[in-house]
Amino acid sequence: MLKRIAAAALIAGSFMAGAAHAQTLRFGHANTTSEIAGELFAEFADRVNKGTKGAVTIRVFPAEQLGKEIDLFKQVKEGALDISAPSMAAASSLVPALEIPSAPFLWKDWAEAEAIIRSEAFDPIFDELRDKHNIVPVSRIWYWGWRNMTTLDRALRKPEDVQGLKIRVPESPVWVEMIKAFGGAPTPVPFGEVYTALQQKTVDGQENPIPTIFSRKFYEVQGYVAMTKHMLQNNMIVINKDSLAKLKPEHREVLFAEAARASAMNTYLQQKREASMLEDIRKSGRSKIIEDVDRDAFAAKAKVVTTAMEGRWGKPHVERVLAAIDAQRKR
Repeated sequence: MLKRIAAAALIAGSFMAGAAHAQTLRFGHANTTSEIAGELFAEFADRVNKGTKGAVTIRVFPAEQLGKEIDLFKQVKEGALDISAPSMAAASSLVPALEIPSAPFLWKDWAEAEAIIRSEAFDPIFDELRDKHNIVPVSRIWYWGWRNMTTLDRALRKPEDVQGLKIRVPESPVWVEMIKAFGGAPTPVPFGEVYTALQQKTVDGQENPIPTIFSRKFYEVQGYVAMTKHMLQNNMIVINKDSLAKLKPEHREVLFAEAARASAMNTYLQQKREASMLEDIRKSGRSKIIEDVDRDAFAAKAKVVTTAMEGRWGKPHVERVLAAIDAQRKR
């Protein structure tokens, strides 16, 4: 009897010790649970829990339950939230140079963008995020797609077609400068309010990747989708530096490994589904797809944007990234 009591006490003690070392991380993001990203974030949390044998639990709060995208990012800085998944444009609210990947017509293709964002060309920018704002990227890469413009009653084929239109833009200066360069009126609207703004005709159009246009049903209240492919949207998964430091080294390894796995799966799924989503939009009859866009003309107009943004982004950052892109293309 004494041996059984001692054994039970030992088991209970081990359980309590394990529970004492268990950690819960709060992960707030802007995506809905029906989106690819929302599904993968939930799976990521589950796999981290299993990979750490229950030592790390990630509680996921989707669909802006804890705040808007930029608010969530700033909550990570303050430690009020452990993890989030902002776009690089949203992250530029703290480190302006994180907006560089969103420069219009910057990238030749996704492979080029992914290689450069992962490279040492971006290290000083991410170092600033860590050292000044207490935020560490768990994954620098979270493919979201090429952004395209939608409009209510005017098809966009050349920059002049944007003239005078009120185009919803994120609350990020590079979008404002780009729409101005095309002759439009940039109108910042929070992401969660875009559908209503389009429906009520507060704005004439907006721009987003096809997965967003499809999943958020923007095409239902717009007449045209112009395949401008003017910007690449890349998001990240980030964590509060102090929250990361509290994890055991082996648990950090699991966290980063599972983030890398989720990122790769996201890229595969998003790229695979873009074509089918576009076809579904076409079949809906709600929006006409404009394929014959003069992208060269749009790109020519957009050249002034990167120059105009040098003061905000930091000229050394811009020059280093452009040099890395040039070197990549010469290989």
